[in-house]
Amino acid sequence: MKASQTIPILKQACQRLRNADREAWQIFLDTFDVYATEVTVAVTEAPSDKILNMQGRAQQVLALLRLYREIDIVRSPPQSTPPVNPGV
Repeated sequence: MKASQTIPILKQACQRLRNADREAWQIFLDTFDVYATEVTVAVTEAPSDKILNMQGRAQQVLALLRLYREIDIVRSPPQSTPPVNPGV
């Protein structure tokens, strides 16, 4: 499966977990945020031969954090504009 196929499945699974226990979901999200910060800061302390590897890991963790946070964002459906009736 490609990432474009798995991301919606992962989001749906996360939504189900969040809906099942919002408090536990928030604890997970807060803890993952702290973890993402630790992984990102670790890049600055990495030996030079490990920096690219650690940078990739940090980017991956931050992408997951964004994905987890996005499931709580309610997107409004696009607004349709009523047709204009000239001459009415």
